[in-house]
Amino acid sequence: MSEKIKVRLKKLEDMRAAFFYSLSNTPEEDAWNKAESWVKERGFLQIDSNIRIFGRNIYPTENPEPHGYGIYITIPPNTKVESEVPVRLIPGGLYAVVKCNGVEEMSIIWPGLWKWVENSEHQYIGETKGEYGYELGFEEYLNWYSTLVEKNTINMKFDLMLQLREK
Repeated sequence: MSEKIKVRLKKLEDMRAAFFYSLSNTPEEDAWNKAESWVKERGFLQIDSNIRIFGRNIYPTENPEPHGYGIYITIPPNTKVESEVPVRLIPGGLYAVVKCNGVEEMSIIWPGLWKWVENSEHQYIGETKGEYGYELGFEEYLNWYSTLVEKNTINMKFDLMLQLREK
C-alpha cells in the first residue's frame, strides 16, 4: 500500500449514542458482545437500519497497552435507555477522515492520518480523559451489518476519524 492516504474533511453534527465498554484481552469483540443483545432487543440490527456504529480505543494509562474499547451505537433522540447503559455524545465538528479496508490496514492508515493532521492547516482537537481513560479518534464501521451481525470480517470497512480545530 502506498504511503499516501486520501484524507477528506467531514463536518459532523453531535450524535447521541448508547455506549458499551470492555477492558480485556479482546476488548473490541467483548465490547460488541455487550452491545449486540441490547441493539437486537430494540430492533436496531436490521440491514436497513439507519444507526451508525463507532468504536475507539480507550487507554486506562498513558501506555499503549493494555487498552480497552468503546462501542458507540447512535440512537434516535427520543429513545429511552436503561440506566445501566450509558449514553454518550459523539461530538460534532470538523473531522479528518480516511477510508480503511480491514483491521490489518489500520496500522498503516492511523499513522498516516496523524502525519497528515500534523502537516495540515488543522490541528487535532486533543485527547480527552474519559471515565475509562484516554480517548483518541473514532473508527466508524461502514459495513457494520456484514461485519458485526453476519461476522464477515474479510471485507471490513472503516472511516478512521480525528476531530480537528483550526491552528
